[in-house]
Amino acid sequence: MSKNIPINTLSKHKAFVYDRIETNAGNAYNSTTGKFTAPGDGMYVFHTSTAAYDNSYCTFEIVKNGEIKDIGLADAGNHGDRALSSTMTILSLKKGDVVYVRVGIYYSGDYLESDQYVRSSFSGFKMT
Repeated sequence: MSKNIPINTLSKHKAFVYDRIETNAGNAYNSTTGKFTAPGDGMYVFHTSTAAYDNSYCTFEIVKNGEIKDIGLADAGNHGDRALSSTMTILSLKKGDVVYVRVGIYYSGDYLESDQYVRSSFSGFKMT
């Protein structure tokens, strides 16, 4: 993400939209919706990192076709500093399957951080 996200703009199950795109071979990632659509069958690896700052926290869910596959928690809820959480999730996908990161059920505080100190991100690649 190219900038911090105020917590008060989040809602349960809202998809994160990662607007800073370094590589999007095949255009499988949609930077408007924040969703990745598998261009073909195979094993895919997804990595996400989320940072919370100054008494903020947020769970984030990696979702495949509406089903939660992994969960992370960036928790700086009881201290005035940053906390980073990351996940690596391996998924077997069929062509057309959709994967994205969304807000979980637990979030509060000021903002999620993505700036010159830490970057909240989502990436992936096909293994086979």
